Amino acid sequence: MSDLLSLPDIKTIEPPQENETDMMFKVEAVGPPERCPECGFDKLYKHSSRNQLIMDLPIRLKRVGLHLNRRRYKCRECGSTFWERLISVDEKRSMTERLLKSIQEQSMSKTFVEVAESVGVDEKTIRNVFKDYVALKEREYQFETPKWLGIDEIHIIRRPRLVLTNIERRTIYDIKPNRNKETVIQRLSEISDRTYIEYVTMDMWKPYKDAVNTILPQAKVVVDKFHVVRMANQALDNVRKSLKAHMGQKERRTIMRERFILLKRKHDLNERESFLLDTWLGNLPALKEAYELKEEFYWIWDTPDPDEGHLRYSQWRHRCMSSNSKDAYK
Repeated sequence: MSDLLSLPDIKTIEPPQENETDMMFKVEAVGPPERCPECGFDKLYKHSSRNQLIMDLPIRLKRVGLHLNRRRYKCRECGSTFWERLISVDEKRSMTERLLKSIQEQSMSKTFVEVAESVGVDEKTIRNVFKDYVALKEREYQFETPKWLGIDEIHIIRRPRLVLTNIERRTIYDIKPNRNKETVIQRLSEISDRTYIEYVTMDMWKPYKDAVNTILPQAKVVVDKFHVVRMANQALDNVRKSLKAHMGQKERRTIMRERFILLKRKHDLNERESFLLDTWLGNLPALKEAYELKEEFYWIWDTPDPDEGHLRYSQWRHRCMSSNSKDAYK
């Protein structure tokens, strides 16, 4: 009889029973154990047995179960008893090792329900296999501690999640379910060689800075440029809102509908957008002043020279503090 299973230590003893979705094989171990695992003595005898269902890889898209008569042996020398050991079976999950490996791989790209239905295993078991597999991979792989660490967040299912990144390598270092200060402190504390971290880039959310100052006192904190320049846009938009009373209804509607023009860099505007902008700024001096402050603030970041950047910032700050928009740009 041809053996469809091709397992090294299990053989079929009857043709399989099957229906449209499943196949059931009656199987047994290829041979008895040679020695006692406790004392190494070779005089053993059958002590008892039990029936066990072992799940295996599907065959011809049908789920496969192995009905195994598992035998228990006793050693004549030391008296210890033991179940016959099968290297192709994962005892914890009552499935073959090859099915376990397949579930691990499939669960990385498919839903637990899909995997469970295809192999004939309970969804909870699939979920537990996945968790164990992820935990194993986390223990095996050690992420390189970044010299330049990034702290940010990403919204998943409408909630902010903490994201740590390696800025130099442009890779994700870790993701956590929330961005609470306690979570940030706990994760940073788990980095064994955290003294290697020299710089930390983040936005201006205070809990991030507090956590870094607590756990990484040696690291220099750098505010992400994106978050800084975004505040300039917010300041300009606040000025726009405050000027509504000075606009006609048509102008108010237009500037509301196309307010993105104010937020774009001047050199990125097309001909139509430039015309609209010049019209607005010509009629609203306060908006013109706020817009120019926004553009000059961006100009600070356009230079690669730190000294030039400091000079531009000093000039911008002096003009800002003497302008009517200083409260918006605080």
